[in-house]
Amino acid sequence: MRTHLLTTSVFCLIVFSLLLQSCNEPVKNEEKVFQQNLSSFNTTINKLDSTLDLIDSMQLKVEDIEEQRVLGKISDEEAINRLNQINNTLGRQIAKTSNFHPVRGLPVWALQLGLTEPTGMVLDKDYSQSTSEDNDNEGFNSIILVYHGNYDVAIKQAGIIASKANIPMSQDYKDALNLSKKYNIETIKGASYMNFELGSDDNPRYNISITVTDDGTLTINATDNFALMQQLDER
Repeated sequence: MRTHLLTTSVFCLIVFSLLLQSCNEPVKNEEKVFQQNLSSFNTTINKLDSTLDLIDSMQLKVEDIEEQRVLGKISDEEAINRLNQINNTLGRQIAKTSNFHPVRGLPVWALQLGLTEPTGMVLDKDYSQSTSEDNDNEGFNSIILVYHGNYDVAIKQAGIIASKANIPMSQDYKDALNLSKKYNIETIKGASYMNFELGSDDNPRYNISITVTDDGTLTINATDNFALMQQLDER
C-alpha cells in the first residue's frame, strides 16, 4: 500500500514538474528573444554612432577642400582628385559600418522579377545590401548590388540584364542618346534603365533601375515601393 502511494506521489510530482517546466518555457524563450533583440539593438546603435562620426569627419574634410578650391589654393582638378580619395577611403568605411545586411547575390524574390547578375564583373560587398519583408524591423524587400569592371563590359551587361527583365531605357538616357546621334556628338558616358518615373502615380509595385557610370560601375536596384510606403505611413 505504501509502495503504491509512494509510486503515485512520485508520478504526480514528475507530472507537476513537467507542467511547471512547460509553463516556464515560454518565459525563458521570451527572455532569450529579448536578450537577442537587446544585443542586436546595441550593436545597431554602436554602428550608427560609428557611422555618424565618420560622416562628420568626411563632411569636415569635404568642406575644407571646397574652401581651398574657392580661395584658389587648389585647382578644380585637384579638388576633384581629393574628393575621390575621400570617397574611396572614408566613403567606403561609412558603407561598411552602415551595411547591416550585406549580400552576395540576388535573393529569390529579385530573381522572380527576371533580374540576373552581370558576368565578367566583381561584386562590391561593401556597398551591396538588402532589406527583407520577413524582417519585422524592415517590412519590405529591397536590393542594391554594385559591380565594378571594364566600362564596355558594364554597358553590355546592363543592356542584357535590362532586356531579360524587360526594363526600358530611362527617358533622360533615351533623350541623351537621340541628341548625340542627331548632332553627331561624342557618345555619352554611362547608361540608365528604369521601369518607373519619378513622381508618377502609375509606377509598378517594384521599382527597378539598372545604371552604369563612366568608371564602369554597374548598379542594380530594386525596391518594393508599395510595402516601403506602407512602412513609412505606419511610422
